[in-house]
Amino acid sequence: MSEQGAQPVLELDDLHVRFKTDGGLVHAVNGVSYVVNEGEALGVVGESGCGKSVTNMTVLRLIPTPPGEVSSGRINYRGTNLLELSAKEIRKVRGGKIAMIFQDPMTCLNPFLRISKQLTEAILLHSDMTPEQARQRAIEELDRVGIPDPAGRIDSYPHEFSGGMRQRVMIAMALCTDPDLLIADEPTTALDVTIQAQILDVLRRLQAEKGMSLVLITHDLAVVAGMCSRVVVMYAGRIVEEAPVDDLFADPRHPYTSALLASVPRLDDPLGRHLNPIEGLPPKLAEEPTSCAFAPRCPHAEDRCRRELPPLAPDADGRLHACFFRFKDGEKLPHTDGGQA
Repeated sequence: MSEQGAQPVLELDDLHVRFKTDGGLVHAVNGVSYVVNEGEALGVVGESGCGKSVTNMTVLRLIPTPPGEVSSGRINYRGTNLLELSAKEIRKVRGGKIAMIFQDPMTCLNPFLRISKQLTEAILLHSDMTPEQARQRAIEELDRVGIPDPAGRIDSYPHEFSGGMRQRVMIAMALCTDPDLLIADEPTTALDVTIQAQILDVLRRLQAEKGMSLVLITHDLAVVAGMCSRVVVMYAGRIVEEAPVDDLFADPRHPYTSALLASVPRLDDPLGRHLNPIEGLPPKLAEEPTSCAFAPRCPHAEDRCRRELPPLAPDADGRLHACFFRFKDGEKLPHTDGGQA
């Protein structure tokens, strides 16, 4: 579902990714399709293991091959299929046109190299700047993301920064090349709530300043509500719902989305209210799904859900969800045709 008149920056079309393991094939991504428009912030949410990170690492061709393999699908960046580019060609896109912030900055930053070396490497690779110009650009980006005394700290090692400061360095590194699209994979993981808010404010401000598109991968629905205009909900390697962020929170159409929202504690809940966890465990992905993967955990599942795979299809208002039934306020509506309304 894309906004009318918006120019797509990234288009995923029926993407399938699998991994060969000692225990057999793992079908990590199963037919994912979505669009990221110019200047848009798209949220991708779901439990651990649902395929969020694998999908977006595949965009940058960062899946190790073997054991990983893109078995089918397309990833178009401004009309060019990234899966068809040579290794040399994709390096011009990766880090230049499309940048990524990874979950744990301490494991992504080389502990043996100064920050200056790691920041200027991408600038020199994707521009015609001299080393002196690249260093000055790196200092400017560190200042932009809120590093105190950037000129004095640029030659520090990663361990000399706090967790929040290391994440700011990662953001600066990603933005040094002025990318068209930034993929932020759990950018606030393991940070306390105050630092989380600061990092998200940095991302929000820089996206507005640079006019770039953003894909935000997160478990935190509150982050999505404050940062994104549209949301993709994933489960078991598939998209189960896609909607504008306000519509999703006000009227979730898939039982999994409803369960995610119900499991989040609210400030206006009465004292002593118990949380509503999603019972059961996510499915193993040893086989490509042929029925609804959420059916074993879904309180609304019927026999058809255990036999058939519901397509990701639009309702009358264009909202996409992969369920045979319609819901209102979390309750299943009666149906007469036995199919998706």
